[in-house]
Amino acid sequence: MANSTFTPADYPEMRHRMMDLNSKIFRKLTKDDIKTCGKHLGIWHQKTLMVKKENEMDLFTDYAIYGYRPNGFNMAEKFLRLFSKEADAYELELLRRMGNAHYAIYRLDETNRKDTIKAENVFSKATFQIIDYNMAKATSLGVVLAGYLVDFDGFSIQTGGTVFLSKEILQAEQVKRIIDRIDDNELSHFLNKPANGAKMAKAIFSATFQLDKTSNFGHRPI
Repeated sequence: MANSTFTPADYPEMRHRMMDLNSKIFRKLTKDDIKTCGKHLGIWHQKTLMVKKENEMDLFTDYAIYGYRPNGFNMAEKFLRLFSKEADAYELELLRRMGNAHYAIYRLDETNRKDTIKAENVFSKATFQIIDYNMAKATSLGVVLAGYLVDFDGFSIQTGGTVFLSKEILQAEQVKRIIDRIDDNELSHFLNKPANGAKMAKAIFSATFQLDKTSNFGHRPI
Protein backbone atom coordinates (compact mmCIF):
# COMPACT_ATOMS: atom_id res chain seq x y z
CA MET A 1 0.00 0.00 0.00
CA ALA A 2 1.73 3.14 -1.21
CA ASN A 3 -0.22 5.43 1.13
CA SER A 4 -0.72 4.17 4.68
CA THR A 5 -3.29 6.85 5.52
CA PHE A 6 -6.79 5.53 6.17
CA THR A 7 -9.83 7.82 6.15
CA PRO A 8 -13.46 7.32 7.24
CA ALA A 9 -14.38 7.04 3.56
CA ASP A 10 -12.27 3.87 3.41
CA TYR A 11 -14.43 2.14 6.03
CA PRO A 12 -16.20 -0.39 3.75
CA GLU A 13 -12.91 -1.68 2.35
CA MET A 14 -11.25 -1.61 5.77
CA ARG A 15 -14.09 -3.52 7.41
CA HIS A 16 -14.15 -6.24 4.77
CA ARG A 17 -10.37 -6.58 4.77
CA MET A 18 -10.31 -6.80 8.56
CA MET A 19 -12.95 -9.53 8.47
CA ASP A 20 -10.84 -11.45 5.95
CA LEU A 21 -7.77 -11.01 8.15
CA ASN A 22 -9.69 -12.23 11.19
CA SER A 23 -10.47 -15.44 9.29
CA LYS A 24 -6.84 -15.88 8.26
CA ILE A 25 -5.60 -15.25 11.81
CA PHE A 26 -8.15 -17.57 13.40
CA ARG A 27 -7.12 -20.42 11.12
CA LYS A 28 -3.59 -20.16 12.55
CA LEU A 29 -4.77 -20.91 16.09
CA THR A 30 -3.73 -24.32 17.36
CA LYS A 31 -5.99 -26.81 19.12
CA ASP A 32 -4.31 -25.81 22.38
CA ASP A 33 -5.06 -22.13 21.66
CA ILE A 34 -8.74 -22.94 21.10
CA LYS A 35 -8.86 -25.03 24.27
CA THR A 36 -7.18 -22.33 26.35
CA CYS A 37 -9.49 -19.59 25.09
CA GLY A 38 -12.51 -21.83 25.67
CA LYS A 39 -11.41 -22.42 29.25
CA HIS A 40 -10.82 -18.70 29.77
CA LEU A 41 -14.42 -18.01 28.77
CA GLY A 42 -15.94 -21.00 30.55
CA ILE A 43 -17.21 -22.63 27.37
CA TRP A 44 -14.86 -25.62 27.15
CA HIS A 45 -16.60 -28.77 28.37
CA GLN A 46 -15.77 -32.43 27.86
CA LYS A 47 -13.02 -31.61 25.36
CA THR A 48 -15.43 -29.56 23.25
CA LEU A 49 -15.93 -25.86 22.58
CA MET A 50 -19.55 -25.20 23.57
CA VAL A 51 -20.60 -22.59 21.03
CA LYS A 52 -24.21 -22.81 19.86
CA LYS A 53 -24.93 -19.64 17.90
CA GLU A 54 -23.18 -17.53 15.27
CA ASN A 55 -22.92 -14.49 17.52
CA GLU A 56 -21.31 -16.66 20.21
CA MET A 57 -18.70 -17.74 17.69
CA ASP A 58 -18.14 -14.09 16.77
CA LEU A 59 -17.42 -13.25 20.41
CA PHE A 60 -15.16 -16.26 20.85
CA THR A 61 -13.21 -15.41 17.69
CA ASP A 62 -12.79 -11.80 18.80
CA TYR A 63 -11.44 -12.86 22.19
CA ALA A 64 -9.11 -15.44 20.64
CA ILE A 65 -7.60 -12.87 18.26
CA TYR A 66 -7.38 -9.81 20.52
CA GLY A 67 -7.88 -10.79 24.17
CA TYR A 68 -5.78 -13.94 24.24
CA ARG A 69 -2.16 -12.84 24.68
CA PRO A 70 0.31 -15.73 25.08
CA ASN A 71 3.87 -14.41 25.49
CA GLY A 72 2.49 -10.89 25.78
CA PHE A 73 1.12 -10.26 22.30
CA ASN A 74 -2.19 -10.92 20.57
CA MET A 75 -2.80 -13.17 17.59
CA ALA A 76 -2.86 -10.27 15.12
CA GLU A 77 0.68 -9.40 16.24
CA LYS A 78 1.72 -13.04 15.96
CA PHE A 79 0.33 -13.28 12.44
CA LEU A 80 2.21 -10.13 11.42
CA ARG A 81 5.47 -11.49 12.86
CA LEU A 82 5.24 -15.04 11.51
CA PHE A 83 2.97 -15.00 8.48
CA SER A 84 3.40 -11.55 6.93
CA LYS A 85 4.10 -13.14 3.52
CA GLU A 86 0.46 -14.25 3.46
CA ALA A 87 -0.78 -10.64 3.54
CA ASP A 88 -0.68 -7.97 0.85
CA ALA A 89 0.50 -4.42 1.47
CA TYR A 90 -2.96 -3.15 2.42
CA GLU A 91 -3.44 -5.98 4.91
CA LEU A 92 -0.02 -5.40 6.43
CA GLU A 93 -0.96 -1.80 7.21
CA LEU A 94 -4.18 -2.99 8.84
CA LEU A 95 -2.37 -5.71 10.79
CA ARG A 96 0.02 -3.20 12.32
CA ARG A 97 -2.95 -1.35 13.77
CA MET A 98 -4.88 -4.51 14.69
CA GLY A 99 -1.89 -5.64 16.72
CA ASN A 100 -2.35 -2.51 18.84
CA ALA A 101 -6.10 -2.96 19.36
CA HIS A 102 -7.09 -1.89 22.87
CA TYR A 103 -9.97 -2.85 25.11
CA ALA A 104 -12.32 -0.04 26.08
CA ILE A 105 -15.56 0.60 27.94
CA TYR A 106 -17.37 3.51 26.37
CA ARG A 107 -20.70 5.34 26.19
CA LEU A 108 -22.32 6.32 22.90
CA ASP A 109 -23.13 10.03 23.08
CA GLU A 110 -23.88 11.28 19.58
CA THR A 111 -24.50 9.96 16.09
CA ASN A 112 -24.88 11.61 12.72
CA ARG A 113 -27.23 8.73 11.76
CA LYS A 114 -25.00 8.05 8.77
CA ASP A 115 -21.56 6.69 9.60
CA THR A 116 -20.06 8.30 12.73
CA ILE A 117 -20.65 7.94 16.45
CA LYS A 118 -19.12 10.14 19.13
CA ALA A 119 -18.23 8.10 22.21
CA GLU A 120 -16.77 8.77 25.64
CA ASN A 121 -14.36 6.41 27.37
CA VAL A 122 -16.00 5.63 30.72
CA PHE A 123 -12.67 5.31 32.53
CA SER A 124 -10.57 8.10 31.03
CA LYS A 125 -13.44 10.41 29.97
CA ALA A 126 -11.67 10.96 26.64
CA THR A 127 -13.96 11.42 23.66
CA PHE A 128 -13.37 9.79 20.29
CA GLN A 129 -15.13 8.87 17.06
CA ILE A 130 -16.18 5.42 15.92
CA ILE A 131 -16.91 4.78 12.26
CA ASP A 132 -19.64 2.16 11.85
CA TYR A 133 -22.38 2.54 9.24
CA ASN A 134 -24.95 0.25 10.83
CA MET A 135 -24.44 1.33 14.41
CA ALA A 136 -24.53 5.01 13.48
CA LYS A 137 -27.97 4.52 11.91
CA ALA A 138 -29.52 2.21 14.48
CA THR A 139 -27.80 2.73 17.84
CA SER A 140 -29.45 3.93 21.02
CA LEU A 141 -27.57 6.81 22.59
CA GLY A 142 -26.48 6.53 26.19
CA VAL A 143 -25.74 2.81 26.08
CA VAL A 144 -22.41 1.58 27.41
CA LEU A 145 -20.44 -0.90 25.32
CA ALA A 146 -17.24 -2.86 25.86
CA GLY A 147 -14.93 -4.19 23.21
CA TYR A 148 -11.68 -3.94 21.34
CA LEU A 149 -11.06 -0.89 19.16
CA VAL A 150 -8.56 -0.39 16.36
CA ASP A 151 -7.35 3.21 16.13
CA PHE A 152 -6.63 5.12 12.94
CA ASP A 153 -5.99 8.82 12.32
CA GLY A 154 -8.85 10.56 14.14
CA PHE A 155 -11.25 7.62 14.31
CA SER A 156 -11.60 4.05 15.54
CA ILE A 157 -13.24 0.85 14.27
CA GLN A 158 -14.67 -1.94 16.41
CA THR A 159 -13.09 -5.36 16.01
CA GLY A 160 -16.47 -7.10 15.99
CA GLY A 161 -16.83 -8.55 19.50
CA THR A 162 -18.72 -5.67 21.08
CA VAL A 163 -20.72 -6.39 24.23
CA PHE A 164 -23.62 -4.37 25.61
CA LEU A 165 -22.57 -3.75 29.19
CA SER A 166 -25.76 -4.58 31.05
CA LYS A 167 -26.23 -4.28 34.82
CA GLU A 168 -26.10 -8.08 35.09
CA ILE A 169 -22.70 -8.26 33.39
CA LEU A 170 -21.29 -5.43 35.51
CA GLN A 171 -22.43 -7.24 38.65
CA ALA A 172 -21.00 -10.60 37.59
CA GLU A 173 -18.41 -11.80 40.10
CA GLN A 174 -15.52 -11.98 37.62
CA VAL A 175 -16.16 -8.42 36.40
CA LYS A 176 -16.62 -6.96 39.89
CA ARG A 177 -13.38 -8.63 40.95
CA ILE A 178 -11.41 -6.74 38.29
CA ILE A 179 -13.11 -3.39 38.88
CA ASP A 180 -12.81 -3.58 42.68
CA ARG A 181 -9.05 -4.05 42.40
CA ILE A 182 -8.52 -0.87 40.38
CA ASP A 183 -7.11 1.97 42.49
CA ASP A 184 -8.86 5.30 42.01
CA ASN A 185 -5.63 6.95 40.88
CA GLU A 186 -5.12 4.42 38.07
CA LEU A 187 -8.72 4.19 36.89
CA SER A 188 -8.32 6.63 34.00
CA HIS A 189 -5.39 4.74 32.47
CA PHE A 190 -6.01 1.18 33.72
CA LEU A 191 -7.10 -0.20 30.35
CA ASN A 192 -4.20 1.46 28.54
CA LYS A 193 -2.05 -1.52 29.52
CA PRO A 194 -2.70 -4.45 27.16
CA ALA A 195 -2.46 -6.97 30.00
CA ASN A 196 -5.16 -5.14 31.97
CA GLY A 197 -7.33 -4.90 28.88
CA ALA A 198 -6.97 -8.64 28.38
CA LYS A 199 -8.04 -9.30 31.98
CA MET A 200 -11.10 -7.09 31.59
CA ALA A 201 -11.95 -8.64 28.23
CA LYS A 202 -11.73 -12.14 29.71
CA ALA A 203 -14.00 -11.17 32.61
CA ILE A 204 -16.63 -9.44 30.45
CA PHE A 205 -16.63 -12.08 27.71
CA SER A 206 -16.92 -14.93 30.22
CA ALA A 207 -19.75 -13.16 32.07
CA THR A 208 -21.52 -12.58 28.76
CA PHE A 209 -21.41 -16.30 27.99
CA GLN A 210 -22.29 -17.31 31.54
CA LEU A 211 -25.36 -15.06 31.60
CA ASP A 212 -26.37 -15.92 28.02
CA LYS A 213 -26.20 -12.27 26.98
CA THR A 214 -24.40 -12.88 23.70
CA SER A 215 -27.41 -11.74 21.66
CA ASN A 216 -27.62 -8.30 23.30
CA PHE A 217 -25.37 -6.65 20.79
CA GLY A 218 -23.36 -7.60 17.77
CA HIS A 219 -21.63 -6.14 14.76
CA ARG A 220 -23.70 -6.65 11.66
CA PRO A 221 -21.84 -6.85 8.35
CA ILE A 222 -22.32 -3.87 6.07
